[in-house]
Amino acid sequence: MNPEIQTYIMSDKMNRIAVSAVIMAILMPAAVSCTENIITGETDLRAYSNVGKLNGYVMDLNSGKRSNIVELRAADHNAALSFCLTMVPYRGIDVQFNHDAGYAETYNAEHGTDYPLFPEELVVFDNDGSLVIAPDEKQSCSMGMKIIYDPEKLQDGSTYILPVRASVPGGDVSVPEDYSVCTYLVNVYDTEDDTFKGEGAVKTVMLFEVNDTNPLNALEFVLDNGSDALFFDFIVLFAANINYNEETGRVYVSCNDNVQFLLDNNEQYLQPLRRRGIKVLLGLLGNHDAAGLAQLSETGAKDFARELAAICHTYNLDGVTFDDEYSNTPDLDNPLLAQKSSDAGARLCYETKLAMPDKYMSIYSIGSIGSRMPASVDGTDASEFIDFIVADYGRSAQPIGNIMTKRQCAGMSLELFKEPSSGTEADGRSTVSGGYGYFMFFGLYAGDSRDLRIKSGNQIKSCGNVCRGLYGTGLKPVEYFYPQYSTERVILENYIKEIGNE
Repeated sequence: MNPEIQTYIMSDKMNRIAVSAVIMAILMPAAVSCTENIITGETDLRAYSNVGKLNGYVMDLNSGKRSNIVELRAADHNAALSFCLTMVPYRGIDVQFNHDAGYAETYNAEHGTDYPLFPEELVVFDNDGSLVIAPDEKQSCSMGMKIIYDPEKLQDGSTYILPVRASVPGGDVSVPEDYSVCTYLVNVYDTEDDTFKGEGAVKTVMLFEVNDTNPLNALEFVLDNGSDALFFDFIVLFAANINYNEETGRVYVSCNDNVQFLLDNNEQYLQPLRRRGIKVLLGLLGNHDAAGLAQLSETGAKDFARELAAICHTYNLDGVTFDDEYSNTPDLDNPLLAQKSSDAGARLCYETKLAMPDKYMSIYSIGSIGSRMPASVDGTDASEFIDFIVADYGRSAQPIGNIMTKRQCAGMSLELFKEPSSGTEADGRSTVSGGYGYFMFFGLYAGDSRDLRIKSGNQIKSCGNVCRGLYGTGLKPVEYFYPQYSTERVILENYIKEIGNE
């Protein structure tokens, strides 16, 4: 375990109290009071060492993380922070939150980035950033922070760094340097977010089988509650591949014709989704050779991560999703490859997030990339370098390590590709009540187009059922359809009749 964490987490009898405070602070939504009951999962306490010192650290309440991605879409963004203690202080603790301009240079140097500093005058803290932790509390109430959208001072399409430092005047609490700053990478857009379904709402993820289906169809799934919010928050282009060149020994990203078509024409097929607020991720999958997502050496992981970052920035994508399947035995004579393992899988996830901290790093929990991965890499907790996890069909994803929570996990995954599709309202409700933050679908409209008449009706019904469970409302009728390789929006029923007559 990271030695720095060991210096500020208690063990033995007080350890259970301290870890409960950590988990409660992570899961507590911004709107709840400090005393409201929080449902938590089981926690493995064996990793924590015995320290009797009062220590503290800062985190974002909604994500439970110290490193966060924020989209500022033509409107102000309301964030919420919390300061957590490792034990009851038995005295009032004053905490001060401030915009820390100096940390931007430190962050950029450590990550090899050049993000400009988010203007201090566009950040407003509640109560001037001051709060007091009561003598019998182990975490602060929510500290509201407004991030202001100002098109005169912010450039559309740019990413800014906003560092927020928490300090305790008087030295009553020890706050390790790495745990005193919460960073926000603020992506600025001049278009509104059409995916917003309420603070803390479950996010939906659709894996599109792009060999069959046009991802523009995500725009046709809209909540029927007057908000006109889009149903899907993330789409994954399924899938590019990790491949191995036996002649050169190189590991590289390979895209089939359908994936490459979307990348080459991303302004027509992908950016319309992003402009509406849908995040577009590139799926990565093994391809029946010696390369694999969980069988790269540290050097190989660094090289592959840099290539992924270059692709995401070149094609203006929002990140990647790893699916560790269909890889053969690695060539261990190649220094870029390693024995397949969960450690190697975690290493690639870590290096990928390090190479593109402004992008999403997500995983499909299967094979050696999943809940069995180590809780940290090089002292960084998995919750910081994995943004969210989806599970295999019919299952719930599980947190990795001691700090990640269900808010970073999908409560259910449905395969729409196979009949019959059976998404239910109960699936959505159980995801919400279980404290999960995501719900995954795979294969919308995938398969032989001649089956579209049957598939579309069942799949749309399944999505509507889940929508009611997640958000208390169904979907508007899905009346339009985007054929593959076309940006023309056609009437779905007419298209079905047309292909039926072929």
